[in-house]
Amino acid sequence: MSAAETVALGGDVKGVGAGPDAVAAAWLSEFGAAVEAGDVAGVLELLAADPWWRDLFALTWDVTAMHGGEEIAGVLTAELPARRMADVRLDESVPPVVDVKDGVRAFYTFTTDVGVGRGVVRLRLEDGAWKGWTISTELRGLRDFPESQVRIADAALPENNQPVRPGGRLTEQERRARELAYEGREPDVLVIGGGHCGLFLAARLKRLGVDTLVVDRFDRAGDNWRLRYNGLALHDTKWWSQFPYMPYPETWPLFTPKDKLADWLEAYVNFVELNLWTRTQVKDATYDAAAGTWTVRLTRDGVDRVLHPHHLVFATGNSGEPYLPRIEGAETFAGTITHSSGHAGGQALAGKKVIVVGSGSSGHDVTQDAYENGAQVTMVQRGATHVHSQRNGIPLFHGELYSESSPPIDVADMISASLPSALKFQFAPAQTRRIAALDAELLGGLEAAGFSTTLGPDDQGMLYMGLVKAGGYYIDKGASTLIVEKEIELRNGEIVRFTPTGVGYDDGTEESADVVVFCTGYSNMREAARPYLGDQVTDRLSPVWGLDETMEVRAAGRHSGHPKLWFFAGGFQFARIMSRQLSLLIKAIEEGLVDPNISVEKKKD
Repeated sequence: MSAAETVALGGDVKGVGAGPDAVAAAWLSEFGAAVEAGDVAGVLELLAADPWWRDLFALTWDVTAMHGGEEIAGVLTAELPARRMADVRLDESVPPVVDVKDGVRAFYTFTTDVGVGRGVVRLRLEDGAWKGWTISTELRGLRDFPESQVRIADAALPENNQPVRPGGRLTEQERRARELAYEGREPDVLVIGGGHCGLFLAARLKRLGVDTLVVDRFDRAGDNWRLRYNGLALHDTKWWSQFPYMPYPETWPLFTPKDKLADWLEAYVNFVELNLWTRTQVKDATYDAAAGTWTVRLTRDGVDRVLHPHHLVFATGNSGEPYLPRIEGAETFAGTITHSSGHAGGQALAGKKVIVVGSGSSGHDVTQDAYENGAQVTMVQRGATHVHSQRNGIPLFHGELYSESSPPIDVADMISASLPSALKFQFAPAQTRRIAALDAELLGGLEAAGFSTTLGPDDQGMLYMGLVKAGGYYIDKGASTLIVEKEIELRNGEIVRFTPTGVGYDDGTEESADVVVFCTGYSNMREAARPYLGDQVTDRLSPVWGLDETMEVRAAGRHSGHPKLWFFAGGFQFARIMSRQLSLLIKAIEEGLVDPNISVEKKKD
């Protein structure tokens, strides 16, 4: 009988009489011995009948989801000899707990040939023995290249103890200006896009000693939020949307308004000391395979520059170009036609007739903003929308891991990231139906008003809409009430033509308008690279976002299909988690630990 079966159990796991710490330590001891010996069969003996494993760059240098013994065995057989996973230990900084269905959830640490990692294991009792049901292996650092830290011992450094020659000490402004100039040096990484994804990645790379320059077309950091429509705020809670290395103060509001977020992004650049060029337009980029560098032509404040970074990152948002449909007669319309990405909204809409095309998040936000600023508003719904309320949906989605009573953000992120997306899809329908039951009055009122709702394919709700469709949902913060109470007009169908004074619908009716706002989505993010890379390169790249064959998000923070070319996009929690993984991979490539052609080999179509 194994140690995991015979361990003296002491009282916390229902029906077994076992303390979760003892159970976890015993299982991890056997698991560690098996992986260190490269004993794949021994690992499989420790797994449950229906096991899951999610690797985040620790064993595979990718996000790799495995389900079932055969898939797990295949990956371990291929990767364990080179990765040399070892030193598996119970992570006592996060005490094991009783988890779902009276199992045990524990954190552990381990090493690989080049890295240090942490993981989460969920154990279940099957046929009298503790078995691993879900396992994660997450790369947390590179053994020989740790993140920089400010230490008390730094008090002894020469710069903290010695004078400089007269006139030789730079002010902080002078020092930063010199760093930002990039005169006589090249960045290791050039990031196109100064939103949260680009800045999170730059912050991680800075801590790893990788010289990173972010370029952005806007005038100021945060303008990608600051200049958007009034009333915009995050639908995610402040815990979900925390920044690496610079958490919000305790007084931060639950849902961050756009202008507050914009100012925090600008502060983040300043206080974390990120190198950001604003008012910069990239012209084109070409890759020299022999040299392993890019040649990027750009213009900053009207001055042409040419840079030669090793890596090029597109962090331009998980959507590509705004999709503005071509509609007959648009050139004759006397009013304003715009996409939501370029719509300011606000008091300028007072007294105007506004038509909003689209019923996803942007469509509802634009509608509510226009109504609250005194406009007469019509929403055009073109297809069913998944809706749930903030009051019921947010506590169920975020309450366990991302609230005032949740574990530290890093622990919450590890728990969330430890489950393969395919497994989360199995859990999604029950949660979606539970929220819908709580929102029955709201959903019934919408349907009665003529607004079509959906729970998504197979009732997968927000998970499907967010990861697969990347749209078609709304977390209600008031616009649904306007629809139910008929404070705004609702039309179902399509605009098929413009007239000089308004629009014509597919049912033959017409409506007057001063402003038409299309909330009609975006192209795939891959298309954002096409103007700079050209068709030949772009056509060979992986699509970005959507799911691969294992139901994990494609390309974002993973492999693009081209050496030293990366796409990075997603929400705040995704960016916080995946910026660590991508930064470690880039650092590993820079230090010669990983072949840059890995991005070609691991491309997902």
